[in-house]
Amino acid sequence: MRFFEATHKYPFDWETVSLASFRKYPNDKTPHVQHVEVLNQEIDPETGVLKTERLIMVKQNAPRLMMKLLGGSDSSYVLEYSEVDPRDKTLTMHSTNLTFSNLLTVGEKIVYKPDPEDTKNSTLFAQSAKLSADGVLSRFSSYIEETCLKRFHDNALVGKLGLEQVLHKILAEKRQERGGAGNMAA
Repeated sequence: MRFFEATHKYPFDWETVSLASFRKYPNDKTPHVQHVEVLNQEIDPETGVLKTERLIMVKQNAPRLMMKLLGGSDSSYVLEYSEVDPRDKTLTMHSTNLTFSNLLTVGEKIVYKPDPEDTKNSTLFAQSAKLSADGVLSRFSSYIEETCLKRFHDNALVGKLGLEQVLHKILAEKRQERGGAGNMAA
């Protein structure tokens, strides 16, 4: 079993970062994410919590030996559950792999929340993951876990770059809206 953790502080307000998280795909920084399908979405009328279930199709370059032995394709699927709590200002996302889950399970949790030191201008990001190849013969499980952990780490880095790209796009849209509204009033 392997564990991954990462934290980051985005110099953007929580609302903008949360919006960017849902608009993250597709983008050129994360070409491995091929498609995102919203399966279910509902708002709790009492709490205002938005719950979303998405299916994410990812193209991964799995080791050739593994693909030959298991007979899979280069596309894999991830199921993601998210909750946006507008009162507590938290976005929590849980995801797990569906493809080859009998051989390798990857459980990921991401939380976005305002930075307590600067709630209006900064958002904290916390990511954790557990990778386990328990279903594989023990002599191969360590190799598979290490290979997948490295790939997870690399994907996390490009995912951060992808989110930052979307954040800047949203900021540009906001500036354009303010500029457009100001021009209309003049």
